[in-house]
Amino acid sequence: MKMKIKGERDKQLSYAFIGLASLLVLSGMGNVLTGSLAWHFATTQKTVTTPMTYNQPFTSDAVGADASGMTMFASSFIYWRLNVSPENIDNNQNMLLGFVPSTERDALKKALDIEAERIKKGGITTRFDTKDIRVMSDGSVEFSGTLKSATTNGAITTPLKDQAKTYRLKISYKNGIVHLHSFEELQQNPPTN
Repeated sequence: MKMKIKGERDKQLSYAFIGLASLLVLSGMGNVLTGSLAWHFATTQKTVTTPMTYNQPFTSDAVGADASGMTMFASSFIYWRLNVSPENIDNNQNMLLGFVPSTERDALKKALDIEAERIKKGGITTRFDTKDIRVMSDGSVEFSGTLKSATTNGAITTPLKDQAKTYRLKISYKNGIVHLHSFEELQQNPPTN
């Protein structure tokens, strides 16, 4: 009789142990599933942002921004580099360089230093009028337009010849941080007669 009761108790304990082990496995799988879903939704959560200087919102997540956001970022970079005068060029270029990763800063800094020297020596003021904006799938944005320049000598302003220009900006947006990787002028194709 004692053996029968002990065998029955052992059988019930083994069932309870198997049941608890199954619950532990299910709980672990549930935690892994919940954690992976939380990670997925945290990294793909779309955020709608409307910057103060623009009246159009853009959508972003942890790994990128939509075309509207990339256009806004590129417009700011275009403004800082091309809408300059001898008085504000240093500040504009410092703002622009603040978005360039340190490993890529030297090449752009050299080009900006040459531009700053030319603008300061010539007393040149420039303004870029955008005509076309194209957002590429690789994260670059192309701006086409007219660069208008003038030089001042006291109260006399001498307009310089307008130039059609196209610029390509390579921009990345990750975890809310904007990086400018390159800002290059594309060569215009001369008209064929």
